[in-house]
Amino acid sequence: MNLPTGNGDHHPWGSANNEDDQMSLRSRVLDVLNGPAVARIRFRFPIRGSHVTIAPQTFHHVARAIRLGRVTVRPPTDLAAGVAAQYNDVARTRADGTAVAANTLEVVSAAGRMDEAYIVHESLHAAYDLLRTGLDANAEEASAYVCTALYCRMTGLPRPRWANGPIYANAAEVAKTLLSQYQKGDPGIPWVGESEWRMLRTGVGFHPVYTSGPAGILTGWLLGQQYTHDG
Repeated sequence: MNLPTGNGDHHPWGSANNEDDQMSLRSRVLDVLNGPAVARIRFRFPIRGSHVTIAPQTFHHVARAIRLGRVTVRPPTDLAAGVAAQYNDVARTRADGTAVAANTLEVVSAAGRMDEAYIVHESLHAAYDLLRTGLDANAEEASAYVCTALYCRMTGLPRPRWANGPIYANAAEVAKTLLSQYQKGDPGIPWVGESEWRMLRTGVGFHPVYTSGPAGILTGWLLGQQYTHDG
């Protein structure tokens, strides 16, 4: 589950290349997950006759798992160019034969608002895994992009710097509807807008990063393939 980069204020590789830097990266990730923007993220979306609710507690669960060592935060060494972050729900082997353990959150940087938004996106994948949430991979990716868009909007990152492709543009529309509900002062958890949500899921499903994998239109949306969620 990797995340293509946008054009926001993220920084290049090499920001966490020793043990002290890795601890700093871990601390910064925890700051993001426990921060004021994440504390406002809340929405519901439909899945196959039911629904999934995202709330601040979703991300706080991941923060607890990081503190307890159930999720490891580390900088990547081999992610493809343009991939900003990745959550590994299962173990993987690098090209050089070394292993990346399951439940590892690989983060290039946590130095800017776009970097933080990527952390939120991948942390939602981690939450689904830890909580063993049953949903198709297409809806999973779409909901993670909604969190990315909400974070960017709520931290004031100018839209041209992040909503620069069809997925992000569609996620921005979902976020716009949700933010309008937040601004009414209703403490409840709003639903995503139906038409915006369908457009976002379609955009994810046809994107070349996802179309042939579990999050594609056929594989994810229609056939219901899921990512591994085994805690």
